[in-house]
Amino acid sequence: MNRRCFLGWGLSTPAAALLAQTGPPRAEPVEAMIPDDAPAIALNHLGFLPGARKTVIFRYAGEEGPADFQIREIGGGAGAVRQTLPLRRETSDVIDCLVGDFSAIDRQGLYQISIADELGTPFFIRPDVWRRTLPKAAGYYRYQRCGVAVPGVHPACHLDDARRRDNGQRVDATGGWHDAGDLRKWMDATLLNAIGLLRVARNLGAQWDAAGSGLAALLDEVRWGNGYFLKMQDADGLVWADVAGGVNGDNSDNHWTDNRPGTPDDRYLNPAKSVRNQALFVTVQAMAAQAFQASDAAYAKRCLDAAQRCWNASQREGNTGDLAWWLMAALEMRAAAGAGPYLAEATQLGNRLLPLQATEFTGGQKEIRGFWRSSERDRNPYTDAVHSALPALALLELARALPEHDNTARWRAAVQLHLEEYVIPLAAHSAYAIVPFGVFLGSPTAETYRPLAGDLTYRYFMPVRKQFWWLGMTSHLECYALLLAEAAQAFDRAQYRDLAYRQLEWVMGANPFGACLMTGEGMRNPYPHSRFVGLIPGGIMNGIAGNTKDAPILDMQNGLDWRTTEYWSPHNAYYLWAVSALARVG
Repeated sequence: MNRRCFLGWGLSTPAAALLAQTGPPRAEPVEAMIPDDAPAIALNHLGFLPGARKTVIFRYAGEEGPADFQIREIGGGAGAVRQTLPLRRETSDVIDCLVGDFSAIDRQGLYQISIADELGTPFFIRPDVWRRTLPKAAGYYRYQRCGVAVPGVHPACHLDDARRRDNGQRVDATGGWHDAGDLRKWMDATLLNAIGLLRVARNLGAQWDAAGSGLAALLDEVRWGNGYFLKMQDADGLVWADVAGGVNGDNSDNHWTDNRPGTPDDRYLNPAKSVRNQALFVTVQAMAAQAFQASDAAYAKRCLDAAQRCWNASQREGNTGDLAWWLMAALEMRAAAGAGPYLAEATQLGNRLLPLQATEFTGGQKEIRGFWRSSERDRNPYTDAVHSALPALALLELARALPEHDNTARWRAAVQLHLEEYVIPLAAHSAYAIVPFGVFLGSPTAETYRPLAGDLTYRYFMPVRKQFWWLGMTSHLECYALLLAEAAQAFDRAQYRDLAYRQLEWVMGANPFGACLMTGEGMRNPYPHSRFVGLIPGGIMNGIAGNTKDAPILDMQNGLDWRTTEYWSPHNAYYLWAVSALARVG
């Protein structure tokens, strides 16, 4: 690439190809330059906390650029801030942008930045810029309720869910949440909804909402979704995969129904029982048992009983991400039911994660280490578009739960190695400071993998030729924001907190498209792929993805591109979890 900022490409896929109802858009987007109307100024549309690091990025082409930027306080009276501050060129192997720092400005108010002849999006400096978004992000789930009338959205729906794919037997699987910009109910994704809500309750308590709604609003939403989860537990204790995922993974069940069981439009239940779903289910039920113990002990016991049945029926196996979720489940079971067998399982799972980390330099280089391998059998680096930081996060949770254990120092050291010799060096490759999707050994597919060191390469975005589905990086970045937030407290490192906010800032507008990816916040929101209900306040989109050249794409042309603009449950869940963790740690 030339010296142009690498994040300077846009999506130009014909809308007709993106509107198909039963299949994906074309596998590889057509490349085009970033739209002419895209702003060159990139910053967080919400604003900044007093005392936090504050950064503005200016995308430009060529060697020359503006030397400074102007920041002014809007409506601040006689003492309003008016300053001109320097821009510096920030160059690495893949980026060339101008960056300005205004961290010294802490006066609360509404601000605007101008660079050259461009005005940036107005933003606030105030203590609640992030926290005030939590009710909106949590409220997204109410819009997604299934099996009940949602005022202003849809009447009671899918009261005929569902019939099993394998034998046609009817199962009451009504309720729950529609998962994304569609009407399907995937367990793996929507179980995260409950985890996100319960984490907000745990992190911030009754004060999570400044309007004073208290914990009742959060717990009511959890109870609604959990009604569906409990129905999806089979007699053997394990839980099924989804309702309305189609017959053969197709889109055939993605429709409204007549609400009358036994008619041809009834949707299907997928009776498959994945390892990850069992770990997530146990985690949710154990967390719910703790959260409801004071207000509804009988319900709490029901949740704990369901968790124990699933735990007893499961094998704690799987890939690196699965083991990490089983570790999270074991810790929640220990907290809900007492040490029992769960303490030993938690320490064993933590110790199984340790040898999966690349503690030695590999691939003929001595710059990057500390990443995880995919599994105990697959030595390729671990990547996950949703749970990317979970192995480190789970070990950090284990160390926090067992501060006196003989292996606590080893668990903490593994997390810090990951942060110091993987996350921070990789984030430094971009002026936007986002953590790339992952590292790779060579070039696994016929597309661009950026050279890193030795035989290691990396991509900012998911490969598009590796598998059928690929999508934007919202959950990946939010998951790392969560890890960095928790690590900031665990290791007393302000740098981790600052980097956590940079991941979230990308989602909220500090990206080369100047687009805020939460509906109802910020500016230049893409129109979401939400073809059954349209706009949902607080909904967060899949976000910016990459093409074969690992250049960013985002549908800003109303193409309803599901890969970049579809709502999806994990994004709201990790946003709630990360922002509440940052609010808790300060």
